[in-house]
Amino acid sequence: MRKLLLALFSAGTLMAGGAADPLRATLLMDRLEMHPAEESVVVWDASAYIGKDLDKLYFYSEGAKSSDESESENEVVYSRAVTPFWDLQAGLEYDKADGNDKSWGVVAVQGLAPYFIDTRARLKIGDGAFGFNFDFEYEALITQRLILTPRVEIEGYSEDIPELAKGGGISSASAGLRLRYEFIREFALYGGVTYSNSFGATASKYGGREDTSFVAGVRFWF
Repeated sequence: MRKLLLALFSAGTLMAGGAADPLRATLLMDRLEMHPAEESVVVWDASAYIGKDLDKLYFYSEGAKSSDESESENEVVYSRAVTPFWDLQAGLEYDKADGNDKSWGVVAVQGLAPYFIDTRARLKIGDGAFGFNFDFEYEALITQRLILTPRVEIEGYSEDIPELAKGGGISSASAGLRLRYEFIREFALYGGVTYSNSFGATASKYGGREDTSFVAGVRFWF
């Protein structure tokens, strides 16, 4: 997910007490992929920041689009480093699903957990309801250029959110395994397989379903 951004940040944090504290900006398109078997579904997962060693402004966008459906989650958060490997974040999120939308206040923690597991956990609060999301990713280097990346994401809500077609409780979970080849560090192609499932009212009331897909995509940063 954002291990690269974390590595850049931790290196910079070591200089935070010194005179060198330049303004930096980075964009990471972690996933831009096609699901050919699902009516050419396009999925993206991007993050960017601008800021200095301890204080940054982050933008996150994640979503999927097909010929007849679309959904996305978009965040702008202020991020403050509390340790060399962990940030606390707060800001706003704007979600869209098939023409409907909902805004949330967001608090999150992002960092590198033991065993180098890239982790982001966030709590969304809006109109008396709340949602949560846990995102875990690990990068296993097979060679210096060939990298295997397992990823798990879990999402849930305190109650039904009809405008987003989400049910209360754990609404969905997904797992993926992607193998990428880095032609240069800033650019890679990958392929893999993903599995997702919906639970509770998300499945019974709002049409969520179980799905397994092969994917192909590109990853880049600058």
